[in-house]
Amino acid sequence: MLAEKFGAVVGGESAGGGLTVAVCLFARDKGRIPIALQLPLYPMLDCEDTESSVDNHGRVWNTKRNHWGWKHYLGNLYGTDSVSKYASPARETEYSNLPPCYTFVADGEPFYAETLSYVNNLKAAGVEAKVDVYHGNTHAFDMLLPWQEQSKLARKRLCEAYLRLTK
Repeated sequence: MLAEKFGAVVGGESAGGGLTVAVCLFARDKGRIPIALQLPLYPMLDCEDTESSVDNHGRVWNTKRNHWGWKHYLGNLYGTDSVSKYASPARETEYSNLPPCYTFVADGEPFYAETLSYVNNLKAAGVEAKVDVYHGNTHAFDMLLPWQEQSKLARKRLCEAYLRLTK
């Protein structure tokens, strides 16, 4: 089994995707728990507005809800320079030695820009990383609209990536 041979597989959606990345950063930095693969789906990574999260009017998650979520998560740290990379992984500047990554995101949702940025940073550091982008502004479309063809395709590609990356 992959976890027994190489390390754990860590994954999550939305805020859980952000926590997935935070766990991978922490595990790499502390060197205690090997992680073989990360699957942060449409991850919430940046506590600051990005190109796609500012003035976003998505149906499920949008600018207003994003600000609310970060304020409640970070408390008094919200809006300061004291936010740790483990709380807001977009604050990381060193992406080497992280596990391979697969993710997907919708192109109209708030986390689009930060997801692409994260994958590009991983690739620039020599980490195997892939993102599939789907059209729409519904955050968590794969779970909220599971009957749609792109939701089915997203799940299929996730399973294929998992199988490919865990061989």
